[in-house]
Amino acid sequence: MLQAILTGQAKSIVLLGVALGLFFYFLPAILSFLKGQKRFWAVLILNLALTFVQSLVLQQLFPDLFVIRPDNLADTLRVSLLGNFGPGWFALLYWVLKPDATNPRLLQAQQTKLYDAIVGLPLIIWFAYGAWQLRAVVVRDGAMMLAGTGNLVTWVQFFSLLAAVCFDLLLVYLLVVRDRPVGKAKGVLPRLFAFLGTFLGVGILQLPVAPLGLGMQVFAALLIGVGSLGSFLVLWRLGKSFSIMPEARKLVTGGPYAFARHPLYAVEIITIVGTALQFQAPLSWLIALAVVGLLWIRSHYEEQVLAENFPEYGEYRARTKRFIPGVI
Repeated sequence: MLQAILTGQAKSIVLLGVALGLFFYFLPAILSFLKGQKRFWAVLILNLALTFVQSLVLQQLFPDLFVIRPDNLADTLRVSLLGNFGPGWFALLYWVLKPDATNPRLLQAQQTKLYDAIVGLPLIIWFAYGAWQLRAVVVRDGAMMLAGTGNLVTWVQFFSLLAAVCFDLLLVYLLVVRDRPVGKAKGVLPRLFAFLGTFLGVGILQLPVAPLGLGMQVFAALLIGVGSLGSFLVLWRLGKSFSIMPEARKLVTGGPYAFARHPLYAVEIITIVGTALQFQAPLSWLIALAVVGLLWIRSHYEEQVLAENFPEYGEYRARTKRFIPGVI
């Protein structure tokens, strides 16, 4: 697995599953930290030891449930769920959800730039890996173009994927240097929706490519290229105000934001459509629809945060459409 990651061969959809599993496994500790609970360190220690202790206890009490038959996926899944998300996990989550005194130091730590960088670290790794995965195709297409053996699809795909690589690398840069947020959405759901939308948007790239005619190949690649280039330009204008989670850093109403409140999402949808066309599978369209729906939900939470922190946002929202100027 490590070798596949280092060479860029690991499927993003597999990494997405691992990331989601880790997120939900450490959900008790994450919630405790976000609440600034005094019991956070105890929760963290219990969360770290949970799989080992829970598996050991359950295996002694119910040994039959931990039998794994050769090449039996159902057995493997059952044992994994019991070991990681058994009664101990639910008990720990219940304990976290009960009221507790707060630790001022934990709440203060959440306001620092270091905390913001640590929170963004999984996304920094995710987008950097996305660029790493695309590099082989970009290098191959570039070599074919220089050798004079590339066709129209090669040229369009090269510039489309190059724009996607630049977009991923710009995301990495901005996640490192962006300003500290002045306001954040309350609760877990806004963060969860943003998390799922971001990871699914990259995971769709790992579906099997369908055989397409030349015209459809070029059209899909053009959509991906236009969407990626547009995303790069909008993101460049947004600069250090960029957020993945629903947060407020600085109100940007100029440039593309003078025409739409969420131009980045609008051009991302173009990329998503091009990607779904490229795969032409029911699953790709289902994921694409899910990502678009999550973008819509995320935009709603973002606007709540912006309205709470910038009084002038109400006037801006009244005169500017959400995604497409003069339409919606």
